Parts: sequence; C-alpha cells; structure tokens
Amino acid sequence: MGLTQSTLVIQEQCDTTTEAEEDRRSNDRARFINHVRIARQNSSDAEEVGTMIDLSRDGLYFTARSHDYPLGAELSVHLLSTGAEWVCEVVRTEMLPNGSLGIGVRIIR
Repeated sequence: MGLTQSTLVIQEQCDTTTEAEEDRRSNDRARFINHVRIARQNSSDAEEVGTMIDLSRDGLYFTARSHDYPLGAELSVHLLSTGAEWVCEVVRTEMLPNGSLGIGVRIIR
C-alpha cells in the first residue's frame, strides 16, 4: 500500500470518531494531514516518522507504527513541512484497524 493509500485509509478510520469523543474536545480541530517526526523527550530511543491527522490550539492527533507511547509520556513532535516543533504529553492512544496506533497529545510548549 502506497503512502497516498495509507493516508486515505487513516483518514477514513479517523472519520469514524464518535460524537461523544468529539464533545470532550475543548477546541476545534483542523484536519491537517502531514508527516511528523516523533521522539521521546530525554531518551536516546530512535525517532519515528508518523502522520499527523489533525491539529488544534492545544493538541494534535497522529498515527505511528510503534506502539511504545504510554499515557503521560513526553514527546518531541516536529512538523516536517514547516519546521514547527512542540513538546507534547500523550493523553490518549487507540489501536487502529490497520495495526498502527492513533496518539492524541496535549501541547505543553
């Protein structure tokens, strides 16, 4: 499956979010599919490239192949297309049907 097909599959999976899940969000989210580089803060573990699905003022949601993103973990998330970089805290994870992990993070700084 190519990158474009993978992006479409991920987008379709994310479109199935229930209204109850969306209601708990305090800010509107903008759909913004783009590649991000993800690394654990204060760790020598390898970086990973994931796909950001959406973005809000306080957080973002991305998918990754690795399942090593425990709740409360601090991550460095770098948006490859613009150079923007954030320190974030993992607040939600979910297994997706394609085997990747969906990760919701709160932007700390």
